[in-house]
Amino acid sequence: MKNKIKAISIVSVLVAAFSVSAAQRDITVNAEIDPTVDITLADGSPLPTTATMQYLPGKGLADYSQQVKLWSNTTDRDLLVSLVNTPSLTDNNGTNAIPLKVTLNGNALSTTSKTLTFASTFPNGVANGSSVMPLVISQENPNAITTSGSYSGVVSIVVAQAAAANP
Repeated sequence: MKNKIKAISIVSVLVAAFSVSAAQRDITVNAEIDPTVDITLADGSPLPTTATMQYLPGKGLADYSQQVKLWSNTTDRDLLVSLVNTPSLTDNNGTNAIPLKVTLNGNALSTTSKTLTFASTFPNGVANGSSVMPLVISQENPNAITTSGSYSGVVSIVVAQAAAANP
């Protein structure tokens, strides 16, 4: 009988010890905040941080396209859109470059700012963002690529407000 009581006591202590154990998982949350402007997918979700362009043998890279919206907290300023640098893909050695072209709503973007007028970008005001527009990344000169490998590059788009209000 004493052995049974000891066994039950030990099991009770072990059950109590395991019932108080817990698992903790930490999640690091980041946010880039500009209180004036932003660019998102058409549904308001963030732009993807990676994109894959499919290679079509004999043709080149297929376009990468997303429907996007621009956002603004100011109701009287045009937007300025540009690229940080001229985009291209390079292979792992960094030697073979494939120049890329980026267009927003059919307008080619470059390192020089392109003005998007407030009236045409936000015909219904800023509450629901701009009109939906296509953002397209494509091979600048579509043609077959003869050097195989894994290619990568960064397309950096800058959206800013014009310094002065519209007249």
